[in-house]
Amino acid sequence: MAGGILVCEVGSQSSDIFSLGVIAYQMLSGRLPYGAEVARTRTRAQQKKLSYKSVLRDNREIPAWVDGALKKAVHPYQPYDELSEFVFDLRYPNKKLVDTSAKPLIERDPLLFWKCLSAILFVALLIALALLAQHLKH
Repeated sequence: MAGGILVCEVGSQSSDIFSLGVIAYQMLSGRLPYGAEVARTRTRAQQKKLSYKSVLRDNREIPAWVDGALKKAVHPYQPYDELSEFVFDLRYPNKKLVDTSAKPLIERDPLLFWKCLSAILFVALLIALALLAQHLKH
């Protein structure tokens, strides 16, 4: 794709997918994927600084893969090549589109979370015991 979708002057399949992504996003969330920031962008550099606002932040029961598909559809420089890819990703979970780094550790790996918390509490307990023992010596 030569130009960015947001600054594109001529309609294309990519701009149609972008528009469809924005409409789907707005139907699910009641807002726009980049808020009012898009209206203020005039250059490609400004577009690259736009921050996608995940529909998962609204605590709605929307699957993470749907949010991933929407994010890709409305991305100014890495959109879907074909509409059928976007539709497929909206219907079927695509693990490549789920951003696991956005989830808290307790959701990604509960066992690791509790191990880390236990280790921190154990170290805190050892420090407290050492301070108590030192206090009792004096």
